[in-house]
Amino acid sequence: MAILLTGGTGKTSTRIARLLQDANIPFLLASRNAETGAPSGMPASKFDWLDSSTFENPFHYEFPNGERISAVYLIAPAVTDPVPALNALIDLAVSKGVKRFVLLAGSSTEPGGHHVGQIWQRFIDAGLEFCVLRPTWFMENFSEWQHLATIKDEGKIYTACGDGKIPFISAMDIAAVAFHALTDGKPHNTDHRVLGPELLTHDEIAAKLSSGLGREIVHVKLSEEESAQRYLKLGLPDQFANFMSYLEAAAARGDEERSDNAVERISGRPPLKFDEWVQQNKKAWQ
Repeated sequence: MAILLTGGTGKTSTRIARLLQDANIPFLLASRNAETGAPSGMPASKFDWLDSSTFENPFHYEFPNGERISAVYLIAPAVTDPVPALNALIDLAVSKGVKRFVLLAGSSTEPGGHHVGQIWQRFIDAGLEFCVLRPTWFMENFSEWQHLATIKDEGKIYTACGDGKIPFISAMDIAAVAFHALTDGKPHNTDHRVLGPELLTHDEIAAKLSSGLGREIVHVKLSEEESAQRYLKLGLPDQFANFMSYLEAAAARGDEERSDNAVERISGRPPLKFDEWVQQNKKAWQ
């Protein structure tokens, strides 16, 4: 058994890699920068979703004891239509003997639906071993992405989420579920809603950050259009800026107000609460 992790330098892949490392399961990170972008001591192969000539590279990697890639973790590229690239890699992987695929999707993804929903449907139609992860919003959005700079520099979080409640989840908990989906002897052959243990508004998130960091953090409520403009300033293409602001507006309408016990049921431990996560990541905002 060996595991190929696309999105090799992303939030979830590197955390899955640590779990595999601890379990002595061979793995390979696939990323554009190969080993120069991978965490120290972790094997990586050059792989670019936008360059199909790189798709073969991971399958030429020499694993210890002659292990071969048996499962692939799929994170879609940030392009308008990722389906052709994903299908091309799946075709190649199946031809190399890969039996199992774990796809990171979104909470609103449905089989046969838009975007990676088509890949989910392909797994079903082709009879492949699979699992589709449908996490809610990442806690790491506050420590690694769009909210980090404004929390550090302004003491503010800007969203169009209004008073919508969201079961924020840590990337480590997503990784724990993905680890089992990739390595369990019996394939899951289903989807998992990967949700955190608390339904929180962004006002409540701001209050928890204020308490954990010892300084005031406030949530600034934006319109959907104002949020899209902020995402554009972060460098997102128009389509993705509009999509992110749409998701925020959907959260304001209550679309993310749901609960599930997938993390504890699959990993054997409860997911992190936000206060605990803040304490573990305080250095991010220093």
